[in-house]
Amino acid sequence: MKIRACRAAAVLFGGAVLVGCQSQPAPTLEVTQVAITEQTAQGMVVTFRVRADNRGDEALPLRTVRYSISLDGRPAFSGERNAESTVRRHGSQEFLLPVALTLGEGKDLPAVPSGQVSYSLSGSVEYEVPGSIAEVLFDTGIRRPSASFSESGRLDFSEIGPMGPDR
Repeated sequence: MKIRACRAAAVLFGGAVLVGCQSQPAPTLEVTQVAITEQTAQGMVVTFRVRADNRGDEALPLRTVRYSISLDGRPAFSGERNAESTVRRHGSQEFLLPVALTLGEGKDLPAVPSGQVSYSLSGSVEYEVPGSIAEVLFDTGIRRPSASFSESGRLDFSEIGPMGPDR
């Protein structure tokens, strides 16, 4: 009888934890801007601006972002970084994702890219749900909720000036 009572308590506690963790909706993520922000003769940095929207009643700390990009259908970059952001309740917050691309034969891009190159970006952001139990579950790695994002389009290299060693 004692074992049944313990099991019932564990099931009720587990259910309460899951319900408590699910009351906060996940943030929605959208890529709002793509720009070539740095360039040299060896490569360039493309920066993606991502907006996170929080429809919930509690602030959501954004944690690890994992993302990758492919160019013309070929994998070109994969990275991980901390979002270093908290989305206020019923609000929005933006963060930047830099992508470093190498120029040259056999690299991410041809020696001198010209015209348009198609890209596809995808990733996910782990976020921390409010509450002390949710915090413990996050810190121990038992439950790390995440929201995903994706974007595709074309990078226009025709608008970039000549890439010399001093740029």
